[in-house]
This record gives sequence, structure tokens and C-alpha cells, in this order.
Amino acid sequence: MSESVIADDLHIKGEVTTQGDIELKGTLKGEVTCRTLLIAEDARVEGKATAEKVVVRGAVDGEIHGIRVTLTSSARVKGELVCKALSVDEEAYFDGTSQRVNDPLGQVAEQNKRASGGEKQESKADKSEKSEKGSGDKLQPLGASGGSGSGSGTGATTG
Repeated sequence: MSESVIADDLHIKGEVTTQGDIELKGTLKGEVTCRTLLIAEDARVEGKATAEKVVVRGAVDGEIHGIRVTLTSSARVKGELVCKALSVDEEAYFDGTSQRVNDPLGQVAEQNKRASGGEKQESKADKSEKSEKGSGDKLQPLGASGGSGSGSGTGATTG
């Protein structure tokens, strides 16, 4: 698969979709879906980012859905993280909620299906799966010092 680079002087409003990789150096207001997303240090996303692997070095204001999400020391994220694995560097700024799910990309596909007029009711299997999930599936709040998770985590780390 190829890599697309969105240059630092490029500002996009709308939806960007590829099965390849994207290195974002500019600004995107809307939605981006790809295999691997690298948000450069001076780049900005306002909206929703969905990828198997997301590395944030810049700013995100919105949602990130990914199997592996990494917030580097220069990251500035406000919003919701839905991921299977999360790595947050010590100097990263994160203000929002995080939720650990086993299939964050499948969850996005289901939400898109419902939004486009697909199935609007939860199946019995979905309801059963939700009731079986305990708080162990959720990430702890940033800066938490042990104890049981209370659901979605919130917190901020500033550098």
C-alpha cells in the first residue's frame, strides 16, 4: 500500500479515506480513515480519525478510533479515544475520555451503518456482550494510582 502525505500548507474540510497510510502535516477538519495515520507535530485534526495505528505528534480535537494509539510527548489531544492499546508519553497532553475495546474499528463500522439508516436496534448478542463486559475492559484514568476503574477515564497531563 502507498503512503499519502498531506502537506503542511494544505487545509482539508471533509472526508479523506484510503486503504493505505497517511502522514498528515497540514490541517484536516472532518473525518480521516486509513490503515496507519501519523499526525505530525504541527498538524491538526478537528473531527474523527480512524486507523489501525494512530501516532499523534500534533493536535487532535475530536475522536480517535484505533487498534494501537500512541500519544507522543508533543501530542495535544482533546476528545475521545477508543482503542485496544494506548501509549501516552509523559509530556503528552490529553484531556478527554478513553475507552478500551477489543475491536475499535468494528465499532466504527457499526456506528456508520446505524448513521446511514442501517440496523437501528441492538441485537440480543450486542446487548449480551455489553452486559458481560466489566470495568476491566476500560482504561484507568490518567494519573490514577491503582484501584478499580470507574468506566471511562479522564485526565490531563501537561508538560
